[in-house]
Amino acid sequence: MFDFFKKKSSAEPVDKIATLNAGDATLQDFKKKAQDGIQYLIDFMGSHAKDDELFKYAVKTGFSENGKSEHMWVQVNEYKKGIFYGKLVNNPNTMKLLKYGDPVTVRRENVDDWILKDDLTGTKVGGFSSSYLRNKADEKKSEE
Repeated sequence: MFDFFKKKSSAEPVDKIATLNAGDATLQDFKKKAQDGIQYLIDFMGSHAKDDELFKYAVKTGFSENGKSEHMWVQVNEYKKGIFYGKLVNNPNTMKLLKYGDPVTVRRENVDDWILKDDLTGTKVGGFSSSYLRNKADEKKSEE
């Protein structure tokens, strides 16, 4: 799950990609769950600001370019005045103006999902849509 915090070598397989309709009801439910609990992430980041080697934070949001959109993870290191600051930790599939590692910002209300990972205990909180999207990507691959 947390492989997206590390750059993948070119020899590794491409990230699984799920293609969904914009109004996917299940995905909208996961976004609501993420938004309902996002204050937990923000509060945790604020109270553990000095523990940046122990905890990792990521938010997922949509990016648009030339009429196409793609939802990707951003590893965040700061939250200030309604905005997460971080770097893109996915290799874009359709986006040409973005690349892995680019600095990006994400407005709180645009967060589709979030993850808090504790490296000491190996536990995580969040990642609400991950299993659903992984299953959708596997279904698509089996249809090909």
